[in-house]
Amino acid sequence: MYMGYAVSMIMKTSIIVVSPSLISDPAIAMTKTQFGEILAYGSLGGIFGKMFFGWSTDRFGGSINFLCGLLALSVGIFLFGFSGQLVLFGVIFAGIAFSKAGGWPSIAKLTGNWYHPSQYGRVWGYISTASRTGTIIATVLLGFLLSVLPWLQVLYVAGAIGLSMVLVWFLLVKEAPATALTDDSEEKVDTEMHVGHPLHGKSLKFALRAFLGSKRVWLIFLAMMGLTILTDFLNFVPIFLKETLDISNAEAAMTASAFPIGAFVSVLIGGYVFDSLSTKALTRIVGGFLGLAVVCILIILNLAHLELSTRGNLYVVYACLFSFGFSISPAYYLPMSIFSIKYGGPYSGALISILDLGGYFATAVFAIAGGILADLPMGWSKVLNLLIVIGIVTLILTVWFLHNESTEEAKQPHASGPG
Repeated sequence: MYMGYAVSMIMKTSIIVVSPSLISDPAIAMTKTQFGEILAYGSLGGIFGKMFFGWSTDRFGGSINFLCGLLALSVGIFLFGFSGQLVLFGVIFAGIAFSKAGGWPSIAKLTGNWYHPSQYGRVWGYISTASRTGTIIATVLLGFLLSVLPWLQVLYVAGAIGLSMVLVWFLLVKEAPATALTDDSEEKVDTEMHVGHPLHGKSLKFALRAFLGSKRVWLIFLAMMGLTILTDFLNFVPIFLKETLDISNAEAAMTASAFPIGAFVSVLIGGYVFDSLSTKALTRIVGGFLGLAVVCILIILNLAHLELSTRGNLYVVYACLFSFGFSISPAYYLPMSIFSIKYGGPYSGALISILDLGGYFATAVFAIAGGILADLPMGWSKVLNLLIVIGIVTLILTVWFLHNESTEEAKQPHASGPG
C-alpha cells in the first residue's frame, strides 16, 4: 500500500515539477492563468473520481480499484507529454486527477480490512507519509532530472515508474487477510471488525443520508476545503520560487521539496502521538500548528523587508516551506482519515470521498483565482494574502470541529458512528 500510493504521488507531482518549464517553453507559451485553469480541470476530474471511487471501492474493494486507478494514471502521464495543446493539457490532467482520486478511498478500505481500530493512528501516520514520500522523490529526483533532460522526458520517467508499480501491486497486494485472526492479535484484524458499528448491514443510501444529515460531517467538510487549498498551494510553489527568487526550473523544483519533507516528518510523528492524545489535547496542538502555518506565509510575504541576499532568501523560504508542510499535514490527514474510518465504518470509503469532494471543489476555485492573481502586477503578494485569509478561517473551522469531537466523546465515549 505504501509504495503504491507513493508512486501515484510521484506521477501526479511530476506535472507540478515540470510546471516552470511549461511556463517558460516558447513552444507552449503558457501563462499562470492558463496553468491555474489546468489545475482546475484536475480538481474537477478529482471530484468525479471521488464520486466514482467512493462507490466502487465499497462495492468492489480497495485493491482492484487502486490497481485500475494506478494503470490509468500511468497512461495519463504519457499522454500529457504528447498532448502539446492547452485544451488537451487540461482534459488529460483531469483524467490524471480522476485516476489518482481512487487512491485514498482504496487505502482507507484496505486499512479497515487489515488493521484493528486501535492501530488506525499509527497506520495512518505511516501510510500518510507515502503521499509525501512520493512528492519528495518527485521534487528531488525529477527536479534533478529536469536539469539534464527535457521536461517531456522527465514525464516519461514518471510514467515508467508508474507502470512498474502496476505490476508489483497486481502480484502482491490482497484485499484482506486469507484467514480471520483472533482479537488479541495486534498486527491484523479479522474481517468482522465492522460488526457492531451503527452502519453495519445498512445500505449505502442509508449511510449517505446519515452522513449528509450530520453536523459533524458538514463541519469537517468545510474545514477540509480550507486545508486542501493550503496543502495544494504546493502546485504553485515551483513557479512561485522561480519567479520570486530568480532561480532555475530544476532548483525551484528541488527547493519545493522542503514542503513535503516537513509534511513527512510531521505525519510520521503525528501518527504515533495521535493514539496517545485525547481529542482535547489534539485540538490545542492542531490549532497551534495551523497558526504557525499562517506565520510562515506572513514571513514569505514580507521577505523583501528582511533585505537578505538571494541565497539568504532561499534559505528562509526553504525553512518556511518546511515549517508550513510540518504544520498543515497533521490537520489535513489524521483527524479526517481516522474520523472517516471510525464514523463511516463499512462505508469509510464513501465518507472519505465526500470529505474530499469539498477539497477538490475549493482547490478548483483557488487554482483559477490564484493563476489570475499571479499574472497581475505584484501578483504573488495577492496570492499569499489570499492564503493568509484562508489559513485563518481554516484554523477556526478545524479547532471548532475538534472541540465538538472532544465534547461528543465525553458524552458518548463508546460511540463510533451515526447514532
